[in-house]
Amino acid sequence: MITELIELSLPVRLAIYVMVGLVLHWPGNWFVRMVLKRWRPDQGPTDRMGGVLGTLERTLILVLVGLQAYTAVGFVVTMKSIARYEKVQKERAFAEYFLAGTMLSMLLALVLGLLVRMLVGDLTTT
Repeated sequence: MITELIELSLPVRLAIYVMVGLVLHWPGNWFVRMVLKRWRPDQGPTDRMGGVLGTLERTLILVLVGLQAYTAVGFVVTMKSIARYEKVQKERAFAEYFLAGTMLSMLLALVLGLLVRMLVGDLTTT
């Protein structure tokens, strides 16, 4: 761990988490979209909300990993599922795409979050 070699202050660790959060925003949306584009169902003009929800999901997961609040990750997925419940119930193709996108998005956030936490430490210690 880097923190064993250099003592990083909380503001520095927070800045690193913010930078990783920025990577999880646009590059994260692009990555999920490119991996799943083959299976993407037809979407209307209002369905761009998926990228916003994905960014919020990954950001919250990154913060929760930094705070070592792993059980709260399920809450993030539940909120996202409630937001899309009606469409998931009506359209099977969208439901599968939504599930795959959510799982890929979560995996990306968890891997990066755990990597940052391993390298620079968590957000709970000062």
